[in-house]
Amino acid sequence: MRRHGIHFAGSLIVAFLMFAPVTRSTASQLSQTDVPQSKDSPFVSRFAGSTIIAYHQAEYDEVALPMGPIKASTFTKTLPATGRVTRIVYASPAGKTTAEVFANFRNVLQGGGFKLLYSCTDGASAAGKGCGGINFDEVYAKAIMERDGKHYNQMLDLLHSTNEDERYLLAELQRDGRQVDIGLLVTQNQSNPVGVLLQVIESGQMPMGQVIVDSAAMIKGLQNEGKIALYGLQFATDSTDLQPDSEPTLKQMSELLHQQPKLKVYIVGHTDDSGSLEHNLALSQRRAESVVQALTSRFGIAPDRLTAKGLASYAPVATNHSEAGKAKNRRVEMVEQ
Repeated sequence: MRRHGIHFAGSLIVAFLMFAPVTRSTASQLSQTDVPQSKDSPFVSRFAGSTIIAYHQAEYDEVALPMGPIKASTFTKTLPATGRVTRIVYASPAGKTTAEVFANFRNVLQGGGFKLLYSCTDGASAAGKGCGGINFDEVYAKAIMERDGKHYNQMLDLLHSTNEDERYLLAELQRDGRQVDIGLLVTQNQSNPVGVLLQVIESGQMPMGQVIVDSAAMIKGLQNEGKIALYGLQFATDSTDLQPDSEPTLKQMSELLHQQPKLKVYIVGHTDDSGSLEHNLALSQRRAESVVQALTSRFGIAPDRLTAKGLASYAPVATNHSEAGKAKNRRVEMVEQ
């Protein structure tokens, strides 16, 4: 028999339990709606029908992701990761198994270009694939549970395995000069639906200190070369979402277009050569469309003056054999029509 109760490693959790009585949650007591101000990760969505019962995001944090089984309450190998950290706990739909939920996440991640660095299943018959048992789930889940006392009991009951069926994977994606690491734990308490703890760490910051090109410089660039690269337009990793620090460049673009009402331009998205060409063509096209959407909807530029086009890595301005060259190739250009 695996456990008659709950074993914890870490004085913070023990102290919490000493002063906060634990009331066992049942499936009927779990929230049927997502907790406020929570959302899925842009890198991997939820298993269909799941509910977010806890959510925490830090713009910068340090995480040690398990990369080997646990032994004596310590992971034998970990992957250190720093950057923006998002932690999400899901309650899966009733009737689903850990095997089904885990396989769906794994297939989606691998299909999206993630490389599987480590995976384990407690109780697996194949040598070397076991998670180590005892308290893998509690030690891994500790990071998010300590940060969310409000939903502590629900997370505790949902993520604490009672049937020797806990599954974990570590996956990594490198694209656009940035790195995304994902740690995924899928487990089940027999009285609750399958629980999922997802940690997403976005590492590798975009180049800092970029000079903002003002409208005068944009006019000069268009007059002299017919185009200008706008490195001040920043996107979230592998995403079409413009970052807040893109605002100054967008304002200068709109100022130029208002100053020259007859000017029509192409907004052209470029990537480096990381990943597949098909993916990058779609990504660069959608990023160009995001810039056009921002200029038309927020700054009042007529849509017929802007045309979006994505070229992926077809028109590099530097070598893709170095990170510095890749950074130069990741850009949005404004081209005179």
